[in-house]
Amino acid sequence: MTDVLSELLPPSESRHSLSEPDWLHEKRQEAGQAVKELGFPNSGIETWKYTSLHRLKKVDFRPAEIADSTADTTVMPKLEIDNSKEKTVIFINGFFREDLGTYKNTVAGIKIEPLYNNSNMLEKNQEFISSYSNDAFAALNLAGFSDGISIEVDDNALISETIRLVFIGEHRDPLLRNIKNIIQLGQNAQLRLIEEYRSGVSDFGLTNVSTNIVLQEGARLNHHRLQNEAISSSQIAKIVASVEANASYNSDSIVLGGQLTRLEIDVALTGERATCRLNGLFSGSGEQHIDHHTTVRHQVGDTHSEELYRGILDDKSRGVFNGKVVVEKDAQKITAKQASNNLLLSRTAEIDTKPELQIYADDVKCAHGATIGQLDSAALFYLRSRGISEQKARALLIFAFAEEIINTIPVDNLRSNLERRFIGHNQMSELKSEAC
Repeated sequence: MTDVLSELLPPSESRHSLSEPDWLHEKRQEAGQAVKELGFPNSGIETWKYTSLHRLKKVDFRPAEIADSTADTTVMPKLEIDNSKEKTVIFINGFFREDLGTYKNTVAGIKIEPLYNNSNMLEKNQEFISSYSNDAFAALNLAGFSDGISIEVDDNALISETIRLVFIGEHRDPLLRNIKNIIQLGQNAQLRLIEEYRSGVSDFGLTNVSTNIVLQEGARLNHHRLQNEAISSSQIAKIVASVEANASYNSDSIVLGGQLTRLEIDVALTGERATCRLNGLFSGSGEQHIDHHTTVRHQVGDTHSEELYRGILDDKSRGVFNGKVVVEKDAQKITAKQASNNLLLSRTAEIDTKPELQIYADDVKCAHGATIGQLDSAALFYLRSRGISEQKARALLIFAFAEEIINTIPVDNLRSNLERRFIGHNQMSELKSEAC
C-alpha cells in the first residue's frame, strides 16, 4: 500500500529543477519520506471509514510536468465568462497559463501570482507551503506540487470584480496534478472568488489540491468552489481557513463530476465575532463516490457558524458527509447550526452522514441534524396530474431540493449553469409555468 502511494512522487531531481530555495528542496524530501511512511489512508482510519481508495491504486498516474500545460485547448470544455464582471486565471494540467486568462495585475488592492518558478512568492509563503501535518495527500502535495496561485488583498481593499480560478485537466495520460493555493485578505478587505475544476471527457487524472486561507480582522471572503471534472477523473482536496475577529468566510462547495471526490474543509474561528457559513451541494450517479469532511473550530467566544449540505444520489452512487463542530472550553456565547439533508433517487444509492458536536463550553447554542429521504410521491403525483411528464416532474422536484443552496450563490452565470444541470437547457421558465 505504501509503495503504491510513493510511486506517485516525482523523481527527486525533477523536484529541484526549478531553481528552488534550499529550504523547499529539503521540505520536499521530508514530505516525500512522509508519503512513503504514511501510505494510502485506509478504512481503519476513522475519517476514511467510508471512503475506499482502491480505484486510485489501479491507475498508473504520472506526475504532471510543465510540458503538459501546452495541451490542446480546443478540446477543453467551453467556459462561460462574464468579462464585464469576472477576471479569469487559468491553469492547464496544474500549470498557470497567462495567455489564456483575462486577469492582469492592474487591479488596485489585489495581487495574484503563480507559484511556479517564483522564488519571491515561495519565500513569502514558506509557512503555508511547508505544512502538511500527518496527512498523506498533503505531504504528497508538498513533495510534488507543480504550481498554484497566491492571492493577496490589501487592507481595506474592496475588490468589485469577481476573480475566477479555472483549473482544467486534459491529457491522454492519467496525470497527477498537485496544486497549492494560498489566499490572504488583509484587514477589512473583501473578495469574491470562484474556484472551478473542469476536464475533458477523456481525462483520467487525479487532482490533489491544498488551499490555505487567512482572513485578517474584518475581512470577508465569498468562496464558490465548483468541481465539475470528467466522470473518469478523481480529486482529493483540503482547505484550511483561519478567520480572525469580525471576519467572515462564506463557502459554497458544489460537486457534480469525478469518479471519486473527497473535500476536507477545516475552519478555525480565532477572534470574537468571526463567522463562517459552509454550504454544500453534491449530485452523484453511476458509481460516483463523493465525500465531504468539514470541521469548524470555535476557539474563542462570540463566534458563529452555519452549515447546510445537501446530497442527491442516484444509481449506485455513494455520498459521505462528516461535519464536526468543536467548541473550545472558553468559547462561550457561540452559535452553531449544522444540517445534512439527502435525497436518494434509487434503492442502490447510499449516504453515510454524521453531523457531530464536541462542546467544552456551557453557554452555547448548538444544533445539528440529518435527513435522508426520497422524492415526495404526493408532489410527483400532483405535477403529473397537471400534465407534466414524469421525467420533467422528477427534474423539477430534484431542483427544488437543490434550489436552497443554488439560490445563495449571487453569481449569475454560475447559478444558471447549475439550474441547467438539474432542469435542462432553457426549460426552467417552461417547467415553472406548467407547475403553476
